[in-house]
Amino acid sequence: MRIYITKLKRRKRKLEHIKYLENRINELHNDIVKDILKGNDKLKVYNKSRLLIKYNRRLKLILY
Repeated sequence: MRIYITKLKRRKRKLEHIKYLENRINELHNDIVKDILKGNDKLKVYNKSRLLIKYNRRLKLILY
């Protein structure tokens, strides 16, 4: 019974992390598009794009 409860908690934590990553990826994508349209600093856009790649990679590793 104790092992089952531990697995349920781990599954819940994993699902919350996946949801967080998906939300963060969407926010970063929208921010990048807005920054490019406004013509903001290229360094900001570069940093956000690196984060986007990192989060996408992490999400793929978690899901598969």
